Amino acid sequence: MSSFKNPAWLPFSVSEAATAGDATEQDLDSGEAWDYLLEKLQEVGKIVRSDAVANGPVDRASGYRHLLVLLGVGIDELLRRGLDQVPAIKPSGMDAAYKWGMDCPDCIYVGSALEGGSTYRLWGNRGSARYVGLQVMAGMGSSANALLDEFELDPDGNFEITLSADPHEGNWIPLDVGATMLVVRHFFYDWEHEVPVTMSIEPLSGPASGDEPAVEEPKAAMARQVVALGAFVEENLNFFLAFSNPEAPNTFLPPLDGTAMGAAAENRPVIGSWKLEPHEALIIEVTPPKGLYWGYSLGNIWWETIDYGNHQSSLNGFQAVVDQDGMLRVVVAHHDPGVANWLDTAQHSEGPIILRCVRTESAPVPKTRVVPFDRLAEELPSGTARVTPSERQAAIRIRQNAVSRRFAR
Repeated sequence: MSSFKNPAWLPFSVSEAATAGDATEQDLDSGEAWDYLLEKLQEVGKIVRSDAVANGPVDRASGYRHLLVLLGVGIDELLRRGLDQVPAIKPSGMDAAYKWGMDCPDCIYVGSALEGGSTYRLWGNRGSARYVGLQVMAGMGSSANALLDEFELDPDGNFEITLSADPHEGNWIPLDVGATMLVVRHFFYDWEHEVPVTMSIEPLSGPASGDEPAVEEPKAAMARQVVALGAFVEENLNFFLAFSNPEAPNTFLPPLDGTAMGAAAENRPVIGSWKLEPHEALIIEVTPPKGLYWGYSLGNIWWETIDYGNHQSSLNGFQAVVDQDGMLRVVVAHHDPGVANWLDTAQHSEGPIILRCVRTESAPVPKTRVVPFDRLAEELPSGTARVTPSERQAAIRIRQNAVSRRFAR
């Protein structure tokens, strides 16, 4: 049996299990593999219903929805296995509906499967996204990180890059022998006007090894993937619930190095938590970092980003308003306080909040304080930018239209 490159909490483990799991064809014939999946679904349902997690009406409903998301993501991995024999830049399984692990509301994630030892040509047009990052993955590990703007582009933004093990003249990304995937992240600032990159990939040569792929027994492969699907739903749910910090809500931790979990090396997230009663508001203050990109995103207890198309649950360096004293102040609240920098909880009770800092000079830890909602006017500077209900509606329409275009399907 070959070893796993991905831990059970990652969806890729479901696909990988076809050749790396322990189950046999007898486990499929006997129903044990299927029963294992059903048992895991029963267990995670108990977690959603437990008193150990937030159990308000929206929290409980979103918990069951999140289980369906994880099940859907894992099923997609299972069903699409073997369909990526030809490299192609494709959307990831994460979008405005399928969310886990606090995906970035400003981001489109795309990529292609890779095979270490091969040589690839990557080409396209830069577009106008604020940031386009390229990352070569070898399972969980990252072997290369690059900014598209670091390469030579022609005056129209067209580019061509070679990915290979050996150095190459011109634009080149080193390809580790264990490479499995190219991940491309587009981070947008101006949702209404910025355009994503267009990108294609093709192999120029195959791996040096002429080994024939192992012959799979179809029933055993399916049994292993079904078992891995159950493990993924449970492990992913528990993995991110463990990040919650109920003992110190409404605070931030120091910047996190997330490269061990597959994060890009240039991304330094500052992770916090929020927990508010209906009559409370959370004021978050920070001096915005100088650099390429920063943005706040609000999540629910299940580590899903709160619906950022229909709610202003995120703000980036273009969308947010910095006060005259150079301080950025945002307000997390269940109700619209009429301030420009409102982060909408969408009636969730608690969850994470992340300040992402990408290619910035610093990754500052914000200061926080909980205040009564009806005293916000006293707690904020007199010059705090405010919006009318019609201006808020206009901002939401921009978000809705942008997200609809971004994930058109």
